Amino acid sequence: MDQTYIKKLMTRPKVYMNESEGIVKEVRGEKAWVITDRQEMCASCVAKNFCHMLGDGKEVLSETINPVGAKTGDMVKIGIPDGAVTKASLIVYMVPAIGFVGGASLGYFIAKLYSLDLNISTLIGSLLGLGLSMISVRFLNNTLSKRPYYQPEITKIINPDSRECED
Repeated sequence: MDQTYIKKLMTRPKVYMNESEGIVKEVRGEKAWVITDRQEMCASCVAKNFCHMLGDGKEVLSETINPVGAKTGDMVKIGIPDGAVTKASLIVYMVPAIGFVGGASLGYFIAKLYSLDLNISTLIGSLLGLGLSMISVRFLNNTLSKRPYYQPEITKIINPDSRECED
């Protein structure tokens, strides 16, 4: 491959989805906590109805990466890297589904092998598979949430002169 083509691929700008504006509430090292409007941040998210069932707060406090050096009170634009939401959704939705079906299948085959009640062993297997998959999703969440690719990032400072922050 041509080296200039590889350099262009490596230096291409990041594409963000779910971009939103917010105010930096606190800065600690390379991280910043940004207050955004829930409606604006979640407008194009496919799981927005699920979140609204859990709580209908107006504001969201997001822990973000701060590569632009925003300070407390700055109005900033934040975004989630394109593809991160899709990969995270795949983990959150598909791993439990696979665990549920896999556990049910395993329970069914064990019942056939040992001449047990098919319904009860399938139910127990599906619940065990679902439980184990939920534990693994929680573990994956803790692991992946530390990676910068899955965290929101401040893309630019909108008005660096304003240093006021609402509590």
